[in-house]
Amino acid sequence: MRILGVAMPFALRALPILLILAILPGVVCAQGIFQGISGSFDMNYSFFSSKTKEASGVTTKTETSTYNPRFTLYVNTTIFPNLRLDAGGIFEGNLTKGKTGNLQTDLLTMKIRPYINLILENPLYRASVGYYRREEIFDPKRGDRVTLINDDYMATLYWRPEGFPSIDTLLMRTNTFDQERSIQDKTRDYLSLSSRYTYKGLDLFYWGTYSDEKNNLESSENRNLTQDGRISYVNSFFDRRLSINTSYEITRQDIKFSSGGTGGEVEVQVFPLFGLSSIDDTPVDDPLSSNPALIDGNLTSSAGINIGLPPLGGDLRMRNIGLDFFNPTEVNRLLVWVDRELTPEIASSFSWSIYYSSDNITWTFYDSLFSAPFGPFQNRFEINFGSVNARYIKVVTRPLSGAVPGASAFPDIFITELQAFTTKPVEKKGTQKISRTTHLYTLDTKTRILNIPTLYHELNYTYYRQDPGANMRYLLSNALSVDHRFSTIFSGRARAGYEFGEEGKERGSAYFYDASLEATPLRTLKHTVVFNGRFEEIGGKSNNHNAIFLYNYAELYRGVDVNLNGGLNFIKTETGQNVRESIINFTSNITPHPTMNFNFQYTYRGNNRSGGGSPSSSDYNQTGNITLTYNPFRTLYLVGSFDVEASKGKKVSTTQNYGLNWSPFPDGMLQFRFFYNETLTSAGNGKDRIFTPGVRWYITKRSFLDVSYQKSMSDSDTQKVDSNSFNAYLRIFF
Repeated sequence: MRILGVAMPFALRALPILLILAILPGVVCAQGIFQGISGSFDMNYSFFSSKTKEASGVTTKTETSTYNPRFTLYVNTTIFPNLRLDAGGIFEGNLTKGKTGNLQTDLLTMKIRPYINLILENPLYRASVGYYRREEIFDPKRGDRVTLINDDYMATLYWRPEGFPSIDTLLMRTNTFDQERSIQDKTRDYLSLSSRYTYKGLDLFYWGTYSDEKNNLESSENRNLTQDGRISYVNSFFDRRLSINTSYEITRQDIKFSSGGTGGEVEVQVFPLFGLSSIDDTPVDDPLSSNPALIDGNLTSSAGINIGLPPLGGDLRMRNIGLDFFNPTEVNRLLVWVDRELTPEIASSFSWSIYYSSDNITWTFYDSLFSAPFGPFQNRFEINFGSVNARYIKVVTRPLSGAVPGASAFPDIFITELQAFTTKPVEKKGTQKISRTTHLYTLDTKTRILNIPTLYHELNYTYYRQDPGANMRYLLSNALSVDHRFSTIFSGRARAGYEFGEEGKERGSAYFYDASLEATPLRTLKHTVVFNGRFEEIGGKSNNHNAIFLYNYAELYRGVDVNLNGGLNFIKTETGQNVRESIINFTSNITPHPTMNFNFQYTYRGNNRSGGGSPSSSDYNQTGNITLTYNPFRTLYLVGSFDVEASKGKKVSTTQNYGLNWSPFPDGMLQFRFFYNETLTSAGNGKDRIFTPGVRWYITKRSFLDVSYQKSMSDSDTQKVDSNSFNAYLRIFF
């Protein structure tokens, strides 16, 4: 009877929409221009059981069974030559029965997501009007039934006249409420307008947004007007001897919050200058690289960071995503957007750590969240934490683990955007206003003085101010750079300069230099020595940093590559403390046969500290990794790795990892697969095993049945976990 509860309300709610979508194409088909109707039916059944035994002897058993039917329908019809109808919907039911110890749960959820769009398009413009409805019903066996609804009414206009400014507009109204309007009842009106004009190196851009959000339950209203204007110019003169790149950007944000009673929050979005990211397992000393796609405002396009399930032997390192605000900025909320909807089990498996920094070199750990809320209605993680005031902030997570039930269905989860906010509670009735203006001016010039050797003068100027608050910063830098090839073997470059500036009420200046000499005696042999240094004084306090590094690359034989790099950092801090840091990196990649690859990596980091009123100290960290992959034919892949880590004062830890992926008939109607992975960790005597056989049967060209079984075993000094899962998935396309 409970399973019928999935189907009956599901079908009754979907029927009117299905009739509309079915009739419209039929009418147009009579005109001879019907383009197509497509869709799919999916039925998924899964069973999961787990037994956890703690070191204390306490045992916990968990069982979960899930029935998940889904019906998807798409209609794409050309009504007139320039008028197109795009409509469809997803209708999904989910019945989950769980048992943990003596506690039983029974939850029925339904998701109904129809949409309809009318699109008028030609080479000059594109206009559309649409309606999107997302309805989610939560019906626990013990508890109240809750229905959450999100309605979006949308209109867009894109105008692209050649030789004139382009115009993009978006008008949207969103109603979010529960059926009884007792949990949430919000209405949001949103208007966006952007325009761009380019002409011979000149780029003019304007972007403005207005939002008016009303919370009817709290009798509050939040109006936000944000305007951003930018003018930039790029060009070169005098036969490219002088190049100029300059821009000025002004951003104005006006927020008006009205409250009829105590409660609620004022949320202010803070806009970074740069998006940053990296993949690295050392987030404390991990400089991030620029990633503009993280802050481009596109919530659906990938920014190139995948937190989905890595393939066998794939990259399991931490994903670091961050923001640069240029000046210290208060942040207490981050939104991490992804490109797809996640199940509760998948979303809750991600843990998040927050770090902040003043220089994007040394990071300070701030807080951790074992999981973050995801959705509903929006594909984003909401990461809330105590306020941080810093120039750089980042959030760190690992990719999806294969031990999470259903992980195999999520090989790709791409992060699309990272947004930052500061939220403050409302403590009194009435109206509050917040206004903020930000100015940013940059100038970069490069003048070629000599051709041989190539000698340049570089001038860089940056000015930043935020009102109110007298938050101001400027930096002016002058430098000379030279680049010269002495012979077919030797080449070198050098750069030296002076910069000064002001941040807040502190003034500072610095001398800096860097130089390198490169020798390439053979095509397969290369050596580079690099020197760099910086002597700076900020607010009467000095910091000095000098470094020398040697980089060596050699291809000893065909298929045998070796890299050996090492160097020293000499640092003197403002407290008078002297730090000497030594770094050695060695990597070797050996490919004795096209089907086999052997990789070896070793890293040593050591430092000694003395002076500055602190006792002398020293420590070191060593890591090593050996990885062997073997792919004798395309249906079989084996991988094995051994990791070791040693630090001063800590016990040496080792990790062994073995994996196998076998698909004997990858192109047949009946496809078998087998996956095995084993990880051994000396810390805590951990041992993890995952064993997954599966089969896929292509019943026809438009339908298949996929059945898989997974057994996972995890054993350590603290607990032992045995879990089993069975999954059957039927998909029919039409």
